[in-house]
Amino acid sequence: MTALPPSQPDDSERRAAPRTRTLKRAKILFNNHFSTFDCVVRNLSATGALLTIDESVHLPKSFDLRIGDDKELRPAQLVYRRGMFAGIRFLDVEGMHGDVPGLAPSSALTPAPTMAAAPEAAAAPSPRARIQKIVPGELPSAITLNLRWHRF
Repeated sequence: MTALPPSQPDDSERRAAPRTRTLKRAKILFNNHFSTFDCVVRNLSATGALLTIDESVHLPKSFDLRIGDDKELRPAQLVYRRGMFAGIRFLDVEGMHGDVPGLAPSSALTPAPTMAAAPEAAAAPSPRARIQKIVPGELPSAITLNLRWHRF
């Protein structure tokens, strides 16, 4: 078996750290660790991993990952999702804020601040102000005459 070339001149290999193939079970923890999903780590590097997870599972943008029987949790961020594969990067790696080639900086994944709203939009009532409380009352007789349980 031969090793992968470190980096091609055409930049086809964009990983910052070498990856190693593995088949380890792992657990995705999110929602203050009240929610978990089981997954399999297919390859692993110092900066990220490739996970295999059921296609019907919706992954959050950031979560913690426990690999194997390790007690250590690694904070991770979802980079891409294609079918049953999910590419993640670890957030606890030093220097992960934009200096890794091929990976978007973490600031690019957060929405940019928006411009201040126009004064007309600020004066508009909020949707919550239009919500009316439902008060129980008697049904109109035109409706109750057609109800089966009303005829005795």
